[in-house]
Amino acid sequence: MLKIISDTTTGLTKEAAAQHGVELVSQVVMFGAETLRDGIDITNEVFLQRLKTSKAFPTTSQPPVGDFLDAFKPLLNTGHDILCITVSSHLSGTYNSAETAKKELGSDRITLVDSKTVAAAEALLVLEAARMARAGKSAPEIASRLQALIPKTNLDFVLDTLEYLVKGGRAKPLQGLIGTMLQLKPVLSIRDGTGEIEALERIRTRSKAVARLRGIVDEALHGKSKFQLAVTHTGLHAEAEALAHEFRDKYGLDECMSIEMPPAVAAHAGPGALGAAYFVED
Repeated sequence: MLKIISDTTTGLTKEAAAQHGVELVSQVVMFGAETLRDGIDITNEVFLQRLKTSKAFPTTSQPPVGDFLDAFKPLLNTGHDILCITVSSHLSGTYNSAETAKKELGSDRITLVDSKTVAAAEALLVLEAARMARAGKSAPEIASRLQALIPKTNLDFVLDTLEYLVKGGRAKPLQGLIGTMLQLKPVLSIRDGTGEIEALERIRTRSKAVARLRGIVDEALHGKSKFQLAVTHTGLHAEAEALAHEFRDKYGLDECMSIEMPPAVAAHAGPGALGAAYFVED
C-alpha cells in the first residue's frame, strides 16, 4: 500500500490531510530561542498575532532529518511504499532533509518529489497524488504525473508588504527590483517549475493588484477545460472565501479550496497576503 507524505507548507490542516490519507511533517518557526512546530506548537492565528506584535523577527527552518525518519520508519515497517512531496528546494531545505532520511534508511520504497512550489500550489499537487494513490496508482506512476504537472503549476499572489519577504531572505531573486517595489503592491509568482519567486507586475494599490490577480488567473484558465484551482491567504478568511466562491461560480468548479498559509510560509509572506494556485492541463 502506498502512503503520501508531505510537509506543512502546503497549508493543509492535519485534519484535512488525514481525510485524504496524507501525513504531514511539521515545519519549524523560531522566535529568538523559542522553537515551534507548525500545527503542533502554534496555530496560524496565534502566529499572525505574534508576527504583528513581536520585536523579534521570526526565522524558519526545515524539519530535522529525524522527523522524516520518524515518519518513514513505521510505514516501511508495516510494508508501505512512500511518496514524499516537499516544498520547493529553492525555498527550503526540506527536500534535503527528506533525502538524507531516505539515504539513512537505504530504502528503495521511498520516492521523493520536489514540488518546486509552496502553499496552496503544493497542496494541489499533494491532493492529486492522494487521489491517484486511492485509485491504486503506484509511486512511480504518480511521481511521473507530478513531474509533468509541476511546470504547469502556478502560484500568483499579492503581498501587503515586501518587508517580511526581504527580512526572511526569500526576496533574493527580486533583489534588483526591490528598491522600485517597496512602495508598490507587486503581483508575485512561482511558476513554470522554476521553484523561485518572480515579479509579474508592479501595481500601485492593493485593490488594483488583487483585480490584476483575478485577470492573470482568468487569462490562464480562459478556454481551458481541465484544471485545478485554489485560493491561499494569510489571515484574510472572509476575503479568501469570497474569492474562492467567486472562482467556483465563474469557472463552474465543484471545489475551490481556501487554504491559509501556515506559520513557516506566513513568516515570509506577512499578514494580508492573497493568492491563487492552479495547474492547467487542457
